[in-house]
Amino acid sequence: MELIFKDCSGIDPSQLCAATNAAFSDYVVPLRMTSNQFEDFRCQRGFSSRHSFIAWYGDQIAGFWFSSPPAREYENLAYTLSVGTLPDFRRRGISNLLLKAVSEVLRNDTASGMQLEVVATNGNAINAYEKFGFEKQRTLGIFKVQGEALERSGSLKHDLKPIAAEGLPVNENAFFDAMPTPQNSRAAITRLGSKAQLLIAQEDGECVGWGAIYEDGAVAQIAVHKNFRRQGIGRALLSKLGQLVSADQLTFVNVDTTANSLNAFLKNAGAEEVLQQHEMRLMF
Repeated sequence: MELIFKDCSGIDPSQLCAATNAAFSDYVVPLRMTSNQFEDFRCQRGFSSRHSFIAWYGDQIAGFWFSSPPAREYENLAYTLSVGTLPDFRRRGISNLLLKAVSEVLRNDTASGMQLEVVATNGNAINAYEKFGFEKQRTLGIFKVQGEALERSGSLKHDLKPIAAEGLPVNENAFFDAMPTPQNSRAAITRLGSKAQLLIAQEDGECVGWGAIYEDGAVAQIAVHKNFRRQGIGRALLSKLGQLVSADQLTFVNVDTTANSLNAFLKNAGAEEVLQQHEMRLMF
């Protein structure tokens, strides 16, 4: 029986979820996403059925490459949500064949390339992606902030108010030292709707900072205008975000190591770096 490669149009999301869990079932920490979690995962990261492919073997999924469409805000790159091969089908070159299928559709849609993240200690995966033509672009940290740090908010003269993503400043250049990765982008926050909560800090009616958090306690963004830093705005946002999700621990995923202000803020907040990832790109 031969493998058949097709895009994910018309495929039941529950099948894709089951295949994703199965592909990572033998990892040190096995993946166990529920159907609802998988739907949030797809929504947040911009999953596109037409740009995502699976390898069929009979009536089962042997492997997958999930992708977004090209994104203008990321230089027309497409974001790879996840790549996996089920244990019984490994070492058959399935990922390479899936990449060819995905990249052909993306090229036809004038994508400039693809980007993804891979755990920095996963040498086998990094080597595989490099053989595919991906190159490392930047290093990203993953941090945990424990409850005691969330309680130390200090005093703040700025009001913190809920806001929708559409109400945030259009120009973010004065707020970020480095661009968020796709799953923490403005588009991702907007796609999740009420499952992402936002707070804005204002002075004289003008935005001086904001924070965004997901239901699972992952902080998507903390952004403070460069002219208003070191005034306790970030710490107050951090504390209030923790209260919004009733979390005793918050996570920061994919913090660019060159974002000096944010890394210094996390260090001062007592954050612990638990992992690093590499952002890698394949240009067409």
